[in-house]
Amino acid sequence: MEHAPTIDLSPAFGGSISDREEVAMQIDSACRSTGFFVAIGHGVEKTLLENVMSASREFFHLPIAEKIKVAPPGPNHFRGYLGLDTTALASTLEIETPPDLCESFNVSRFDDPLTRSKVQQPGAEAVFCENMWPEKPNNLRKAYEAYFAQMENLCSKILELMTIALELPENWFDDKFEEPTSLLMANWYPPVAGEVPSGQLRRGEHTDYGAFTIVAPEQIPGLQISVDNKWVDVGLVENGYVINIGDLLARWTNDRWTSTLHRVVLPDESHYRERDRISIPFFFQPTYTAEIETIPTTLEENNKSSYDPVVSGEWITAKSMSMLE
Repeated sequence: MEHAPTIDLSPAFGGSISDREEVAMQIDSACRSTGFFVAIGHGVEKTLLENVMSASREFFHLPIAEKIKVAPPGPNHFRGYLGLDTTALASTLEIETPPDLCESFNVSRFDDPLTRSKVQQPGAEAVFCENMWPEKPNNLRKAYEAYFAQMENLCSKILELMTIALELPENWFDDKFEEPTSLLMANWYPPVAGEVPSGQLRRGEHTDYGAFTIVAPEQIPGLQISVDNKWVDVGLVENGYVINIGDLLARWTNDRWTSTLHRVVLPDESHYRERDRISIPFFFQPTYTAEIETIPTTLEENNKSSYDPVVSGEWITAKSMSMLE
């Protein structure tokens, strides 16, 4: 069984209604199984990703004194650079592990003061703060902003296919994603030589918090998902994006779709361990105030919802804070 099947999206992006329905059903099948699939035919220009990868690697290779210039100034600021020993994703599940062997840098879409003023919520300053753009490399911001726009466009197209899969009216999700709180992140995993602490991972086991995530990994192994309480490698597909369902979409669908535990391990092979690795996840997240209440079409007759409604932004913020504690 293929635990993260490869799905070609291109027939849905210009084909007939039946083509769109066929791709939507493939997505539904993957989301019911492990919540993971690998998308090809996504239409994202390869050079846009290459520019983000290259600029990110150049940034992470800078001296720490340079990188911390764009570290969050306090706990109420989620954007910017997070260094080694600052995050442990397994802590979001109350699992104790060594800090993740990972540095990261992330940005959102709220640099514009007018946009921020329209959507900002009291007590949620950490979500809506301006980005911390580094001076070096000088092409990083341009690369990130171009790629962010492409990811927003791709996510909207995938959401349309999910609407078909869930048998919903075509505009059902529109007001829930009117002002998405999505973010773009670069994870940098430094090369490793020699022994590491017991239980050391590049990224600890976790589920994602939002609707779904689109990950562009380098062609270096390490991503694993939990299937029947066993860790299974996600295969590498050239120019393929790994897409996985997050907690909010699992709640929305009353667990028809699965938000699966995943992690990033150190490869056994020394030629992979001794190389750095970058992944670029885009976390597609609803409007902060969107209420996540079970989608009617996912409730079978006489079947009650497994979840109480939650507010999207409050849920994601609480999870994010637990990662940093």
